[in-house]
Amino acid sequence: MSSITSRPKASAVLSDDGLKGVLHPEFMYGCATAAYQVEGAWDEDGKLPNVWDVHLKDTDNGEVACDSYHLWKEDIELLKKYGCNTYRFSIAWSRVRPLGGRNDPWNEASLKYYDDLPDIQPGTASLVPRGLGQRPRRINALLAAGITPFVTIFHWDHPQSLEERYGGFYNAEEIVEDFVSYAEGLFERYGDRVKHWITINEPHIFTMMSSMGYKLKEWVHKRDHARFAKSILLCHARTFDLYKKKFQPSQHGTIGIVYNCDWVEGVDSSAEGKEASQWVLDWVLGFYAEPVFLGRFPDRVTAYLGEHAPQFTDAEWALLKGSTEFFGWNHYGTQLLSGKRLETDNGRLVSFGSAERVFERDGKQIGNKGHGGHPYDVPWGFRKLMKYITERFTGPAGIPIMITECGFTPENEAEWSLEERIDDTQRQDYYSGYLKEMFEAVRDDGIDIRGFMVWSLLDNLEWLQGYAKRFGVTAVDQDNGCKRYPKDSSALVKALFAHGMGK
Repeated sequence: MSSITSRPKASAVLSDDGLKGVLHPEFMYGCATAAYQVEGAWDEDGKLPNVWDVHLKDTDNGEVACDSYHLWKEDIELLKKYGCNTYRFSIAWSRVRPLGGRNDPWNEASLKYYDDLPDIQPGTASLVPRGLGQRPRRINALLAAGITPFVTIFHWDHPQSLEERYGGFYNAEEIVEDFVSYAEGLFERYGDRVKHWITINEPHIFTMMSSMGYKLKEWVHKRDHARFAKSILLCHARTFDLYKKKFQPSQHGTIGIVYNCDWVEGVDSSAEGKEASQWVLDWVLGFYAEPVFLGRFPDRVTAYLGEHAPQFTDAEWALLKGSTEFFGWNHYGTQLLSGKRLETDNGRLVSFGSAERVFERDGKQIGNKGHGGHPYDVPWGFRKLMKYITERFTGPAGIPIMITECGFTPENEAEWSLEERIDDTQRQDYYSGYLKEMFEAVRDDGIDIRGFMVWSLLDNLEWLQGYAKRFGVTAVDQDNGCKRYPKDSSALVKALFAHGMGK
């Protein structure tokens, strides 16, 4: 293992006493995962298929993934080793309520599996949640280790049966009722211990993945982006409202939604580049953030969608506006825009605004290129987007930013030897640069950031891109029982956060 101080970018942070202790005293530092990407055990203990179990069956898939369903204790040991005080993970809808619907049965075997994560410690008074059965008497490894559970209710893996029954997120009337019922069961089962909830992870990217994956054959871009937006926003707003009214008064937790956004700006100072940048920010971020923060859609988005633009009643708009207690933000990189709009039906390009992206300015590449061009390592873009989010959303709302994913995958890391994967200097430099910008934004710009979750704890399944992209700070040897190997970046990030938190 190379010395942390031998990395110049890390040394620049660790030697700067002005950055020591700049973070909030209760800052939440940890790692993130998602159920389908790490759990495996795709058909064990009563679990039924989710949409990705079906769609990815004959390619890279989550049937084994990182085998966290069986190796979760090892994962908690990794979190402890990395100095984490928080673990963001998701619950698999098709595991705990296999058929998914509001009138369908719960699966006690899988509910007990998650009890092993956010369960009470011995001696704490036990509550028997209504309709969900007796909680098992087991020591909670996370809480016993001083690690706070940060739970995502929906990270894209709804039961296949809901697709077959009524088209899933195409059908707002049905999916909203089923989603809220599912969320209510989680609040009842775990809410006395889980104090941090995310309703939905990355609505925009979930929509894109759906359009390129299990919905591909039937997808019509403008129409179906709008259909998904209506369903997702109502699922979120109704769940938020339920939690605030029924559960928060006694459980005292927080709840919000998580967005994705990378920074974009024109490659030059042209009007075309500026307009393209604002369009992409409105489409990728504003489409889901403005309804929640401002009670409206961006004008550019409604103009683009035309007759398909989602319609909400006054009562629904009232539920939407203000329906988050933090700004959950997943961020990876930065792109430059030429100002040219693309005429394309490519699902990925449409989802990112059909704008031509370039990665050089004045003949120089903007940053180190990650696998397949995502992400580029551009710390200054991270800082610019922090300011944009603060000025447009969180500052006026008076709520903090929670960075719920951030990470880097070097080009072709999956083809490296284990020794090369462990000595992950590119990832170390990425986190050094990005965390330096974050620490300085807190100190110098007064930006209220209360958490940072590394993506990801493990090298996992990256959905349609399979196992080619490796974001983990832990290597996973899938050929040998999914054995875990900490990468050097895990120690570096631990040291950086210890510095920022004044330890």
